Amino acid sequence: MLKVLYNRVSLEHTPPFPHPERPERLEVALAALKAAVEAEIVEPPSAAREDLYRVHAPDYVARIEREVETGVSMLDSDTYLCRGTMRAALAAAGASLAAAEAALKGFTAFALPRPPGHHAGRRGAAMGAPTQGFCIFNNAALTVSRLLELGLRRVAVVDFDAHHGNGTQEIFYPDPRVLHIDLHEDPATLYPGTGFPTDLGEGEAEGTKVNVILPPGSSDDVYELALEEIVIPLLEEFKPESIVFSAGFDAYDGDGLTHLRAGSRTYALLGKLPRELGASRVAAILEGGYSVGLRRGLPAFAASLASSQAELEARSSPQPVLSLAKEYVTELKGLLRRYWRL
Repeated sequence: MLKVLYNRVSLEHTPPFPHPERPERLEVALAALKAAVEAEIVEPPSAAREDLYRVHAPDYVARIEREVETGVSMLDSDTYLCRGTMRAALAAAGASLAAAEAALKGFTAFALPRPPGHHAGRRGAAMGAPTQGFCIFNNAALTVSRLLELGLRRVAVVDFDAHHGNGTQEIFYPDPRVLHIDLHEDPATLYPGTGFPTDLGEGEAEGTKVNVILPPGSSDDVYELALEEIVIPLLEEFKPESIVFSAGFDAYDGDGLTHLRAGSRTYALLGKLPRELGASRVAAILEGGYSVGLRRGLPAFAASLASSQAELEARSSPQPVLSLAKEYVTELKGLLRRYWRL
């Protein structure tokens, strides 16, 4: 059974004009979860402002509060604000912190926060990105920080949103306790334009930040290649005490904002990772996914996360895409062999 953390206050973040990141996303996600798995729906309390300081600078938090109060409608060209944004964001943060505590107790937790978070760095836009990509505060980073506060020494983040989680990478870039593996479309072809294989972390954390880039057109076979050649070997060697998924479903074929073509099998394979690794402390935090990804990718992931669902037939990438993906994997393995037994 999944423990689903959902607070209706997150619906109060509403766009001033038609926008892909809209309140209906949570209603679609919740309906898809209920149809796919047995779930306990829990409404966690909202976080306090001070809880955000775990991963964000106080002056950044104050800036968001100030702009919300003054009625500013756009933080940047992608990311909107409204009167309900701060309440919604604190509810999202509360759900993410509750997911960490549920995971530590042995539950498999799935938080449904919005606005999403993985593009938000300590002071907003991260790693030189032009915008915050719909994100206000970094929900997944809050989950990880809470797990570390509660005594864990090794936490793995697996971010499978189609866009690079540049905020999460920035926040944990110098932290060797966090293995951040990010599977995303080639940053030369998609926002935020960050997350190259050579971004490996710094200081003692060098080698713990892993960017698995996927060529446009990648389908299930490319994801399976990345999992078998990179993701699973690294997780097996790192031996995380908890796995946190930054769970974005916008790579699903036809979801609308990327050039990837993942199918349901991709998400079933991702959901199976904790069972393959014997991991018992698992939290998934919703990121992107705007249409078919939520309706079909999310339930495939959730069902696999909660049980031993049968695998689905794999979709194939065009041969040039698969060949390029193999080149990318070979290049990345060459970089990572300085730090890992690949």
